[in-house]
Amino acid sequence: MFARKIQTVIFGFLAPLFTLVLVYLLTRVPTHEGHWGTAFVRLPEIRRVGRQYRIRHVRDFRYKADGSIAETRYQDQSYPAKGPARVWLGLSHFAGFGMAHSFLSFEFEDGRYLVASVEARLRPGQRYAPVQGLFRRFHKMVVLGTEADIIGLRSHVRRERVLLYPLELNEAERRGIFIGVLRDVKAIQQEPAFYNTLLDNCTTSLLRHDPHNRFWRNLLDYRILLPGHADGYALQRGWLEAESGLTELRSEVTIDGGIDPREADFSGRIRNRKAASKR
Repeated sequence: MFARKIQTVIFGFLAPLFTLVLVYLLTRVPTHEGHWGTAFVRLPEIRRVGRQYRIRHVRDFRYKADGSIAETRYQDQSYPAKGPARVWLGLSHFAGFGMAHSFLSFEFEDGRYLVASVEARLRPGQRYAPVQGLFRRFHKMVVLGTEADIIGLRSHVRRERVLLYPLELNEAERRGIFIGVLRDVKAIQQEPAFYNTLLDNCTTSLLRHDPHNRFWRNLLDYRILLPGHADGYALQRGWLEAESGLTELRSEVTIDGGIDPREADFSGRIRNRKAASKR
């Protein structure tokens, strides 16, 4: 009898609390309006012109030693509609227990690289927190930028452990994921969206472009929930070559954090010899 009363009290407390949270979430509407943090002010803009995709606002920032922005720079670039010559998977470990940020880098035949990084679009004064990301506190943004900016910030400035894997994809798969990411960019430009730590984050947003991905089946896969283990998932899917095992491969593709992103051949220097030899 006493236990049943306790259950009734708990339910009576949690039910209205859950209702209030649900109403709060459903009434929040995403927007492009208002002020944004310096790194998130400009959304990329994409236009198809013949056999090229013209992209405005490709981010190419430079940073101070403390991680603050030293120079805001944007580029306007054109990329072939046939897609990249190679796709690289990046994992930036910012904490233990598999806490990491995943991103893709598209390598083109002319030697240029374009990084796509799905991130929480922060307003001035906001700091990213995974729990808050469950409750529509952050907007979603696909940052398109240079490797010197997006990778260099993490490896050289923040000193995160960054791994950069060459993915084993055929031409149709490379083009498919490239076009899919560009469509995501255009979709957000046309209609703002919320970032969600669980349902719509840096990893699930990219996996959406895998035609064999089953969202609900993989939702509770720890390798998806904790992107630091996403290379294990990629290995299982056949996207990575690891003749000597994943542990050795991780050591081979870890970026040297001492390489300065201001160097002219930053992209070339962060790729180890073994990965580069597979091109």
